[in-house]
Amino acid sequence: MQGPQPWWMAWEYISQVHGVENVLYDTADRPEFLHMIVGRYSDLVHDILDQLEEKGLLGYDRTEVHCSAAYTNELPAPGFDPAKPRAKDNWTAGLAQVFSCVSGRMHREFDLEYAVRWFSRFGLGYYGCCDPLDRKMDDVRILPNVRKVSMSSWVNVDLGAEAVSGDYVFSNKPSPAYLASPVWQPEVAEADLKKTLAACKRYNCPLEFILKDVSTVLYKPENLFEWERTAMRVVNS
Repeated sequence: MQGPQPWWMAWEYISQVHGVENVLYDTADRPEFLHMIVGRYSDLVHDILDQLEEKGLLGYDRTEVHCSAAYTNELPAPGFDPAKPRAKDNWTAGLAQVFSCVSGRMHREFDLEYAVRWFSRFGLGYYGCCDPLDRKMDDVRILPNVRKVSMSSWVNVDLGAEAVSGDYVFSNKPSPAYLASPVWQPEVAEADLKKTLAACKRYNCPLEFILKDVSTVLYKPENLFEWERTAMRVVNS
């Protein structure tokens, strides 16, 4: 049995109750209002985390963080007590997908500046999801303890790899659209994987491929097996 292993997901929740369009308009029209909301959210989730630590209810020794492997010999932190896990014994993850279309400065102002406090409490962290971060790495770097950064299907992999420069794991999310083609085209998927691998080699970035968000394979599950074989051939070449 495991307890919770919480994430920083302020804008996922705020967007649900306030609306995505309202959030985006308010970044320009009512920034002080958004700061009040996310500030209140931050205080609440830190209070919950305090209680989870105090009562020994946090999980620990996780094997997965945001769809990727979380195996590490760096956790738990010294002084770990399995009867009372702490945030610093754990991975966390964070994201702000609603800000995919705003500038790095604005992303930093409304999410990353608040997420710093959260990530500082954890041992290791993963940041990002489908939001393209290839042009926002200077801002993402303010987060402490981050080990992996998501590089989604919408990034320029060359810009992303150069921005990461080997300081984080380049957590790539190849497009699942290749699996939905009426005719499986391994050469297209292979070219996509090779481009990402070459960029990461060029900038000395640790790389992981995560195939996710697969909504359809057109009743051809064998496409999944073929993609896996293609990916293994690419990384072993």
